[in-house]
Amino acid sequence: MTKIAILGTGRVGTAIWKGIKKGSDQVKFGSRNPSQAKVEKGSEVIGLDEAAKWADVIVLAVPHKATEKVIKGAGEANFKNKVVIDVTNAINDRGELALGYSTSGAEEIQKLIPNARVVKAFNTVFAENMENGKINKNALTLFVASDDKKAKEMVMELGRTIGFRPVDAGPLKSARYLEPMGMLLINLGYGSSLGTKIGFLLVDEK
Repeated sequence: MTKIAILGTGRVGTAIWKGIKKGSDQVKFGSRNPSQAKVEKGSEVIGLDEAAKWADVIVLAVPHKATEKVIKGAGEANFKNKVVIDVTNAINDRGELALGYSTSGAEEIQKLIPNARVVKAFNTVFAENMENGKINKNALTLFVASDDKKAKEMVMELGRTIGFRPVDAGPLKSARYLEPMGMLLINLGYGSSLGTKIGFLLVDEK
């Protein structure tokens, strides 16, 4: 069974933990301060370095500006050949996109850990909807982008197990489009007061 470490114990990390737990009991949190981390009952939290070493799949569920610090804290060598799911959105302190059209947060993470298999996913979904991948009976679209085909397929299957309808969004550079989609969702939810029970649904003729 695939071992999954979630680096980050906040709302996003907790929501993904709840979703993954439906299909796997090999899930642990990684934190810089395990003894002080507030996590769900029944979950296990260990240090960043220990979590990255243990896992087959690593979920980066921290704010974009903290990713480099967390990766260094977990030990860059521990990411080698691991599937790394980047769920972050590249947003600056002013609530604006921090990166433009020539790169993305996910691509910058891939540069930090070039031997890892980075996959962009879950960033276009509010945390409240990550546990089940649905709003009412509607399965939300999970856009998944990566340069590694097998890693992408693994994350798509993970999303399917949670309840999402996964869609292959192409190579990792597609994160340049997915991250603005995440920003749009945030603006709709909070700026337009639509709330967090909203999400993207790709419709086709199938």
